[in-house]
Amino acid sequence: MHFSQLTILAGILAAITIVMPSAPNLYIDPNTGGMLFQMLAVILALFSGIIFFFSRQIRSFFARVRRKIRGEGPPEEIKEEQTESHEE
Repeated sequence: MHFSQLTILAGILAAITIVMPSAPNLYIDPNTGGMLFQMLAVILALFSGIIFFFSRQIRSFFARVRRKIRGEGPPEEIKEEQTESHEE
């Protein structure tokens, strides 16, 4: 490289260094991290408790949706059809 090319390259690098913003110094205080973990733990426990408490209703809802997609009737109609066919 010639001296003029080296000078131009150094000038470009200096300009990029001045123009580009520096990366922010990210730091999470240990106490803040513990507080965030506790909040996420409570949210997870609440969500899993809701799912556990309403699991029967959730399961029956998805069973109804599945039957509707397949074109089957409600379980009462299916049971009546089965008992009628056994009586004959």
